[in-house]
Formats: sequence, structure tokens, C-alpha cells
Amino acid sequence: MDALKRWLGSFLRFWSALKLWQRASLVLVTFLVLGGLAALVLMAGRTTYEPLFAGLEVEDQAAIVDYLRENNIPYKLDPASNAILMGGGNVYETRLALAQQGLPKGGSTGFEIFDDSKMGMSEFQQRIAYTRAIEGELARTITQLAAVDSARVSVVIPEQRLFLEQQRPSTASVLLRLRPGSTLGPTQVKSIIHLVSHSVDGLAPDQVTVVDTDGHVLSDMISDSMFIYSQDGNNSVTSVQRELERQHERELETKVRLMLEQVFGPGTAVVRVKVDLDFDKRSSSYVEYTPNPETGQGVPRSNERQEESYTGQGQPITGTPGTTTNIPGYAINTQNVESEYNRSNSTTNYEITTRKGDQIITPGGVRRLSASVLVNGELDEDRLAELREVISSAVGYNAARGDTLVVKAMKFSTAFADAMAEEIKKERLWRILSGSVVFITILLLVGALFLWWLRRRRARLAVETVEAEGKKVPTIQEMLTSPDLLAFQGELAVIEEQLKAYARNNPDEVANLVNEWLSSDD
Repeated sequence: MDALKRWLGSFLRFWSALKLWQRASLVLVTFLVLGGLAALVLMAGRTTYEPLFAGLEVEDQAAIVDYLRENNIPYKLDPASNAILMGGGNVYETRLALAQQGLPKGGSTGFEIFDDSKMGMSEFQQRIAYTRAIEGELARTITQLAAVDSARVSVVIPEQRLFLEQQRPSTASVLLRLRPGSTLGPTQVKSIIHLVSHSVDGLAPDQVTVVDTDGHVLSDMISDSMFIYSQDGNNSVTSVQRELERQHERELETKVRLMLEQVFGPGTAVVRVKVDLDFDKRSSSYVEYTPNPETGQGVPRSNERQEESYTGQGQPITGTPGTTTNIPGYAINTQNVESEYNRSNSTTNYEITTRKGDQIITPGGVRRLSASVLVNGELDEDRLAELREVISSAVGYNAARGDTLVVKAMKFSTAFADAMAEEIKKERLWRILSGSVVFITILLLVGALFLWWLRRRRARLAVETVEAEGKKVPTIQEMLTSPDLLAFQGELAVIEEQLKAYARNNPDEVANLVNEWLSSDD
């Protein structure tokens, strides 16, 4: 009990020695500490809810809520994000258990529709079920894209016809709901179109329509850029071709500009290139008949030689063709003379030397090129001719192709650059002055705070010294050297202490003075 009284007395003395702002600060800190501890205790006792799934469809939410109720698992619904919050630390185990149940389904039914197939389904019902399964699987796959929040796919597969001219093509439409702040570019839309077209039998990419929930037809943005040729078969220039030309122009301009800046310095050359690419696809075939360059003839293919000879009496068989000349012994030779007959015939067939070839010209070649180069300064004709020769080699100049190249030297205007440099200089000077002012202001504030702290510290040391010496009253010299003592203790308190000290040191004089005051009052 005595210890408690001593502690309470010490606390009261400590509390009475504090100033008003010190007491308020101590009370505020104590309140904040106690409030923080109470909040921690309350939060530790509450059940922590973690998101089980977010962005769910209504059907999936209903199925998951039924599962949680059956298994007595605490949960909460968050309508703002269509999420289900689950209490406890079994979130991952619950997700695995729901995955075994096939949840969440993503708001669409896939090929699991055939898991509960009924007996006696007609061909029409089976075809409709197959179409629904394809639509559900495609919707789930498209939803995996980062920018897609949800998707709905509708596929129309016509019945097979006996004749091809009666067969109608398959079509499909895709409705997308994008995430807030997300957009789809031509590449992503093209990937969706190809994904859908390659998943349905007989579905061409041009038969797929992609629309978002804002009513924008996204598939129209790639109608010209899906292929390098337009679908109607004409040679109209598409956006992809224009981009290829611009890319080729930028490459040539950068190449020539960097080369000239190495000689004349940065910013001393302007290069503009116009490239006309040839996107026509052409093919040709040819056959050449060439003789042997050594003999002037072709290669012998076959050789036929005939020889006839006759030796004997009588005249040789000659004359006009007929029975008499062609049948030996038919003619009667009346003259009995010795005769001889020889005849030879040679036929050579030559193989004609040929050369066949097919030539296919792929699109993308340069049809015509135009380049203009401006160099800062004044150059003579010889120097300009040298530059023209160097630049023509760099850009691939071909006069036979109809290319044009213009190289000129003229003085560039530096008014804009000088004005920008002056603005930058003024802005830099202003930043230096502003920074200097701010730095000096901060330095002065820090110095003032330091001086104030130093004076306070000196006053405290002086007070502590006075209290340590038995509450010694400061002398006039001490108050002159340390005026903070007077401000810290108060003028009346200092005077009172000085009077007490004077009465203790000179009791006789004080007694005489009091007697005089009393006698004068009488």
C-alpha cells in the first residue's frame, strides 16, 4: 500500500510539473495506443473472409452457394464484383473440391453436355447439343484472353446438301464484353477469328463476325489487313502494304541520315524517301530451243541406213517404178552382159535441244524509288556529285527502274532552334534561382529552429542547475547573461526568490524595515 502511495505521489508530481501541451500530448498518445490495441483485439477475434471466386455468372454463383450450404462452409457475397468470399483458411481446398464438381462453368456449357446424354435423342437434338457444346467451349477459350471479361459465341452449321451449289457456308458471331479500360487490337481480333474458324467444320475466316457490348464491329478493322490481297481479288493497296512501304521508307531515311550526320554533324541533313513497292504476284513459263553450239545441230536421237547392191548379167533394174522394175526376173533381158548396181540411203533424226523454266515473281519488290536529301551549308558541284554517288549506293538507286534522286545543299534556318535554346536557358536559370531560394529558405528555417532549440536547451540547463543547487536564485549577472531564465521562471517568481534570499542573508535589515512599515501604518 505504501509503495502504491509513493508511486501515485511520484506520478502526481510528474503530472503537475508538465505543461499543458505536454499533458495533452501524453493523453493523446495514450488514447491512440489503447485504441490500436483494442482494434487489434477486435480484428483478431473476427473471421477473415478471402475471395473464393470473382466475376462469376449468376448460374455459377447459385451452384457454388448450394455446395457451400450443403457442406456448412461460411461465406459472404460481394455484389460489387460478383464474388463469393469464404471464411477460414481452406480456400484452396474448397476450390479443388469445386473443380471436381465442374464449377465454375464460366456461364456456358461445353462438351460435358454429353455426360448426361439421354437415350432416344433424335438426330436434330444431337446436332443442337453438339453446336451448344462447341459454342460453350469457344466462349470459355476466348474468355481466357486478358482483355476479355466474358464472351458468347453463336455458331450456325447448315445441313449437308447433296449438291455443292446447294450447300450453304457455316457462319459464326462472337459477342465480347471487355474489361474496364481494356481494348482489342487487330492482332487480338484476328486471333479470335482464326480460333473460331478453325474450330468449326466448313467455317471460313470471313464468315466470322466479332462485336463488343458497346456495339462496335471489331471484325471490320481487319477486313483489309487479314491478307496481303483484298478478298475481291483486285490489286487494291491494303493497310498492310502501306505499312510495309512506310517501314521501308523509314529504314532508308534513317540509314542515309545517320551516314550524313557522321560527316556534317547532328541535325545537318534532312532525308525523305518515297518507296513504291510492287505487290503484284506474277508467274511465267518459257521453252527455248537451242542447237548444239559446237556443231550447230542437236543431239542424234536415231540413225537409219539402207544399202542396196547388185552384180550379175543383164541390165540393172532401173527405170520408172512399176511391175517391170520392182519384180526381179520379170523383165527379160535380151542382152547377156555383166552389170553392177549399188545404192545407199542414210537417215539421222536429231533431238531438239530445249530449255524449260517457270519464273514466279513474289510481291514486295521495289517498283520505283524517289529520294530527296538536303544538307546544311554551301557545297560545290564536285562535292554534291560525290554525295549523290554515296547516297545512290546507300538507297539502292537504279536509273533503269525510273528512280529519282535529288541532293541539294542550302543554309538551314536556326531561328526556331535558337529560340528553343533561349527558352531552355531561361527555364534552367529559373530553376536554379528557384532552387537556390528554396534551399536558402530551408537553411534559414533549419538555422532558426536550431537556435531556438539551443536557447531552450540552455534555459533548461540553467533551471536544472538552479534546482540542483537547492533552488538557488539567479543573480542579476546571470539573468543578464541568460535572459531565458527570466522568461522560463517568471518575473514575479524571480523577484520573490530574490526577496527571500535577501531576508535570509540580512534578517536584521529586513526586521528593521518591517518595523518601520508597521510604525508608519500606525
